Amino acid sequence: MKYLIRKVLLESVTNLESSGHDNTPKISNFDRLVDHFKQSFPIDQKEKVSEIKNFVKNYIQENNFTIKFLNACPGYSGVRTRDQIIICSPMNMITIGDFLYTIFHEIRHEEQMTKFKLENPLTGDLEDFEKLYDEYWNLELDADRFAKQMVAKLVIKLNIPIEFAKSQFKLSSYIENYPSMSRMVEMSLRQIIDQIKQIKKSGEEYSDIADHPMVKRYLDKLEDFI
Repeated sequence: MKYLIRKVLLESVTNLESSGHDNTPKISNFDRLVDHFKQSFPIDQKEKVSEIKNFVKNYIQENNFTIKFLNACPGYSGVRTRDQIIICSPMNMITIGDFLYTIFHEIRHEEQMTKFKLENPLTGDLEDFEKLYDEYWNLELDADRFAKQMVAKLVIKLNIPIEFAKSQFKLSSYIENYPSMSRMVEMSLRQIIDQIKQIKKSGEEYSDIADHPMVKRYLDKLEDFI
């Protein structure tokens, strides 16, 4: 009987191997990206990586957020569309702090539209730019505060040493000073609004930023994040 059981097991393994099945656990894009930043962690802090992963994954899964990943897209590091949150070019981010900030910044925009039922300025009246920009900038400032608070919360929750946090969870100067970037953001938004108007004028469909060429061209290249 033991011989027969062993024979059946061996045949099963052989059949799986011959059929091309790979039983190696697949690593998610999120895990792979966090592991990329792990390379810069000091040896005595590398065990924090699994806790970081769990913290972020639990927040995403408990709130049923749909997040997609794109290895490279020019002009932005993240965007929230009607269908998903898209995280772009994380390999180009300097620290894991910038990576986590981007995730939570875009998550906040999703919460603004769904949880808090706020109006998306880019889907409403585009003619009164000053009013539109004020609404847009307020949403941006809220997302900025929330993302920075979440990164700080993670550092505190995991009891990450201050010197380690300063080096690896440090935010880039652009992110750190984002609240003072209103003029630059306004110029970029004005350009996007002009492009949206042209899309509508040409008769093409536009109902969300996902219909804008800077996003639309990459939608078929998106991969699952978790």
